[in-house]
Amino acid sequence: MNWRSRRSVVVLLVVVCGAVFIAGMAAAYLNRNATICRDGKDPVAQRGGLLGQVVYRCHDGQVVTLNN
Repeated sequence: MNWRSRRSVVVLLVVVCGAVFIAGMAAAYLNRNATICRDGKDPVAQRGGLLGQVVYRCHDGQVVTLNN
């Protein structure tokens, strides 16, 4: 590949961005039914927690935060 060719570099960037976009869409599709509550339902309420964390409340009263 000729790195001094503008066309080759732009085509490579478009291909890489397209691959990352398709990988993201595939990941979203595969995880579309994943929930954070144990009962598999969506949370009923959410509120801002300390330092920007979001606190979710589930149907069964469970409180969930998304800590990494």
